[in-house]
Amino acid sequence: AYDIAGNLLEVPFEKEAYGAVDKARWSPRRVPRVEVYKGLVFGCWDADVPPIADYLGDMAWYVDLFLDRVPGGTEAIGGVHKWVIRCN
Repeated sequence: AYDIAGNLLEVPFEKEAYGAVDKARWSPRRVPRVEVYKGLVFGCWDADVPPIADYLGDMAWYVDLFLDRVPGGTEAIGGVHKWVIRCN
């Protein structure tokens, strides 16, 4: 279980399964560089990378084309999408 700040507080069956767990090592790390592009969130462990728009370069045109197809942008709908295809 984690607290609201993301710190690891408890591990199920910690003593029985893992012994002593250094909870500080297993708490999430901050991502040094986070950017939002057209509603998509990009994170990078290297803070010295170029901005996402520069990284995308010419590919940004295709991303924009896909995400700007409708007024208000594209909406991601969560949940599971499952298909059963009867074949061999």
